[in-house]
Amino acid sequence: MNASEWILIVIVVVAVVVLVSTLMARRLDRLHRTVVKSRRTLEHALTARAQYAHDFADSGVLDLAGAILLADAADNCLRQGMEPIVDDGLDHIEGFDFPAAGVDRRSLESDLSRTLRLTVDELGESEIPEENREIYEKLQRSRLDVKMTRSFHNNHVAQISQVRRAPLASVLRLAGNAPAPATVDMDDE
Repeated sequence: MNASEWILIVIVVVAVVVLVSTLMARRLDRLHRTVVKSRRTLEHALTARAQYAHDFADSGVLDLAGAILLADAADNCLRQGMEPIVDDGLDHIEGFDFPAAGVDRRSLESDLSRTLRLTVDELGESEIPEENREIYEKLQRSRLDVKMTRSFHNNHVAQISQVRRAPLASVLRLAGNAPAPATVDMDDE
């Protein structure tokens, strides 16, 4: 091979590396944006679930002890709703700068899930009066929304982790200074 053929091979290889790395960087950027959006959607779903749980606790369907437990768990979640669900630095990307309050919001949300199982899930369909059926159904839908949005969020995080582990992405530091997103692990059953 002569020198011009070697130069052509080098140019082709460099072009392929640039093209692949550009596509990978765009995919990473798109996935990071998707994770931030899914995190925001999860935050809304958690807030809605806490609000509907509080409304259901106030509806009079539950016995006094169950209503107090559910209202307390829902109030804790609503009170801490501005805290990040995970502290992985993604909230700082969007311009939010949360102070470290030492609150483990995932524990509060998991407590609400357990309280919902102990109170609402123990009710039979016949125990819910017709006038409270709408709030009950909204609560159940919001619980399903939390499960689904958390699952989607965690799937997006797994995709980012997979792309970031690729050798080309690691060597070329395609993720830049973006923090690695964390999954939201909590009890949402």
